[in-house]
Amino acid sequence: MTTATRPRPRSLPSTTTKLNTEYGNLYVTVSVDENGEPFEVFGHMDKGGSFQHGVTELACRLISLHLRRGTPLAEVIGQCQGIAEMQPFFNLLPDGTSVPVLGLGDGIAHVLKTYLKARKEVREAGARKAA
Repeated sequence: MTTATRPRPRSLPSTTTKLNTEYGNLYVTVSVDENGEPFEVFGHMDKGGSFQHGVTELACRLISLHLRRGTPLAEVIGQCQGIAEMQPFFNLLPDGTSVPVLGLGDGIAHVLKTYLKARKEVREAGARKAA
């Protein structure tokens, strides 16, 4: 069964995370819908060749398509994490953890996993406050 792709609103709130890679800095932007659910992902390499730019754009377009069709974020992360194509670089993520980034897909997965963890913590705090 095919799920319809949700149309993109005119504007969406987003956050951008910078990761170091051997190709240059990878910037990953996660946009969320009105419910705070991830809606689309953009990636940009500030240096590196057209191959890295193309792979990053392709990965983010496919991730966005899945998110807009309702694929759970945890499934998307599971497909992207652990794919290695370069020398690992340790990065400090927004949640304060330091992780080795093994490749472009793995870097995107780390950003999404950090977002998922933060969203869960916010929901749990809200539930405690409401109780």
